[in-house]
Amino acid sequence: MTYSVKNLDEMIENAANRPGFIKAMWCGELACEEKLKEVAGVTSRCIPFEQEQISDVCVCCGKPAKNMLYWGKAY
Repeated sequence: MTYSVKNLDEMIENAANRPGFIKAMWCGELACEEKLKEVAGVTSRCIPFEQEQISDVCVCCGKPAKNMLYWGKAY
């Protein structure tokens, strides 16, 4: 149960309505990680060695993305 998202609205929707993990691109900025925790309730879980290119931009701020991360909620 892992879902890919490309923007903040998709992240919020998936976090609220689907259990499991979310794959999304991230710029590497702590501010974006904190915002995702605040608005979607997710935290970063891992940066996989084998990267997928879901999008070119950060799911949170739209800046160029550095990595694809797995995000999830703590239950």
